[in-house]
Amino acid sequence: MEEKNKPKVLRVVISTNRVEYLEQTFESCKKIDYTGLDMYHLLIDDWPKDRNNKEFIRFVMDHGFDEVILNRENKGIACQWEKIFEIGKDFDYIFMHEDDVLVKHPFILEHLIILLQRDSHLSQVQLKRAKWYDHEEEVGPKESDWIFGDYRYERNGATPHFWGMMSIWPSSVCEENITQKTGYRLGENTIGWYFKTSKGKETGLIKTAEGGAMIQHIGEYTRGKRIMKGEPGWIDGVHDKLSDGDYYSKNFSMKYPRNLSE
Repeated sequence: MEEKNKPKVLRVVISTNRVEYLEQTFESCKKIDYTGLDMYHLLIDDWPKDRNNKEFIRFVMDHGFDEVILNRENKGIACQWEKIFEIGKDFDYIFMHEDDVLVKHPFILEHLIILLQRDSHLSQVQLKRAKWYDHEEEVGPKESDWIFGDYRYERNGATPHFWGMMSIWPSSVCEENITQKTGYRLGENTIGWYFKTSKGKETGLIKTAEGGAMIQHIGEYTRGKRIMKGEPGWIDGVHDKLSDGDYYSKNFSMKYPRNLSE
């Protein structure tokens, strides 16, 4: 019996040389089962300011990665998305996550691909994270949840964003000329809005069978360009400072006191 071709999946981690978070993230990702998939593991780092290139590459490769891309300057998140869209076209699916996220509940990645194949309403599947911001509600089961195997997921109106925290989506997303059609560079807001308005597709937030969070965000501080001046959400005196050092991830206007970049 002929063995079926395994889906080609690009795992891409976006990083800003926060090694203390990366170490925890890599260890936590051992809970992910990649069985049945042809994986390629890539990390893109966007913080050259205090990075020892040789040591950083060795650190990442020692955790089983196939390739490391080191940006020579802090290019910002939009450039990260653009690079992922460029590379992702050569794969079947993109599994993207950040450098400061912990897997709370083990999962089989191929199951999320099956969900994408079965529910055409979904543009991507994002693992539901635990409450992070004070204004958010605690994660739990909802009457409107959809059931998929050993999971529940929020399907309709769950979030306007196309998340990059820990999500998977088909490479067909990379074929869309979103910047050309919207006039804005790539980002969670722009991509999410585009798929909702032009395709009627939304992000699905997957939870445990009991309705619990699948992942946890741990990054207390952030660094690096996020959006460019003139783009939706830009705030003068806030976003233009992020390339200078470390700031609270819950409040970009406040400098993080333990500045690891100095």
